[in-house]
Amino acid sequence: MKTAYLLLWILGIAGYTMAQEVEETPQRLNTIKIEFTQPLYPNSFVLSYERVTKPNQSFCVTGGYEEFPNLVSLGDRINLRKNLDKGGFKVGGEYRFYLAKENKFKAPRGVYVGPYVSFHDYNNRRDISVDVDGNPEDVTLSTDFQILNIGFELGYQFVINNRWSLDFVVVGPSVSNYRAKIKLDGEYTFDKEDIQNEIILKLLDRFPLLEDVLTDKEVSSNGVLDSWAYGWRYQLLVGYHFGRKK
Repeated sequence: MKTAYLLLWILGIAGYTMAQEVEETPQRLNTIKIEFTQPLYPNSFVLSYERVTKPNQSFCVTGGYEEFPNLVSLGDRINLRKNLDKGGFKVGGEYRFYLAKENKFKAPRGVYVGPYVSFHDYNNRRDISVDVDGNPEDVTLSTDFQILNIGFELGYQFVINNRWSLDFVVVGPSVSNYRAKIKLDGEYTFDKEDIQNEIILKLLDRFPLLEDVLTDKEVSSNGVLDSWAYGWRYQLLVGYHFGRKK
């Protein structure tokens, strides 16, 4: 948390310094941005559109393609043989309040706060092999993983030459719903619920903040996990600023 505030302070100082070096130009109302926060989601293409609604307020809508993070393992007894199909998407929205007392320029430049909501949906089909007392049993694993985030964010946006933007969401805590559905197809003798729980724990390993919150959660007999927990958001977006206020 201290690191996030330090980063925001550095960004604010840099933005203020840049502001002293340029004259105020007519306010542009639109920014189209591409998200580059992809170490967790390497295969994705997500766009965001921001529209200024008042001198110090704006709304943003976000959407695009996003795959579930890459998995190295699905469990100690489970081997991933082949990925058959994968896909997913992200959609969301937010409303920003640019702090007039902290910013020399009007939106969308400077420090902002505001609520946000986002929804992620990932679908995957994989051929897996489960070790049962030394004998492999091959089945097809289908997973549907969904995340709903409702939270509040703090960030800073640079506007360079009145055309390009660098948008940093530094702090973004949320209350999040995590829902997973698992289905196993094929002939097998192993305990389905044990394997489902082993798989779901590996899926949740891709989200470190869930380690303590969902450790004791188990998949129901029909292969469903549905639980609320804490979430976190951070983003880096690069955008093109256009339109002119008359």
